[in-house]
Amino acid sequence: MTQSNSLPSALKVAAEVDAALAQAGLAGPQVEREAIPMYLAMLHELIDCPETHSHLPDLKKSNAAELVAVWMRAEQLTPDHVVEILTEQVDEVIELSAVHGTLQDFKRRELFNLHRKIVAFLQLPSTLTATAYTQSL
Repeated sequence: MTQSNSLPSALKVAAEVDAALAQAGLAGPQVEREAIPMYLAMLHELIDCPETHSHLPDLKKSNAAELVAVWMRAEQLTPDHVVEILTEQVDEVIELSAVHGTLQDFKRRELFNLHRKIVAFLQLPSTLTATAYTQSL
C-alpha cells in the first residue's frame, strides 16, 4: 500500500473553492460582486417593504439617502439605529467584496463616501429630510 503524497491539481483546488463559494451562496451569475452595487442591493432588500415599496422609485446612488430616510420614517426608527444597520451592511460588503477579489482601494473609498453621504443625510433635522425627498419626486 503506497499513499500518494502529491498535491491536488490546480483544477481540483479551483473546483473545491467554487463548491465552497456556491455552498456559502457566494457563487453564480446572480451574485453581485462589486462593492457599490452590492451595497445598493442590500439597501434595496432592507427598505423593500410593502408600506414603502409601492411608491418608491428605483434605488440608485443618487437617491439612496432619501429612500433610506423615507423607510426610516415609515418604520419609525431612529437615525442612530439605521446608521448602525447601514454600518453593519458596509462591513459585510467589504468582507464579501474581499472574498470575491473585487475590492480595490478606490472602490472601498467610493463605498465609504456613499455611506457617509447617507449617514449625513439621515442625521439632518427631519423637516429638511422630508422636504428634500418631496422635492426630488
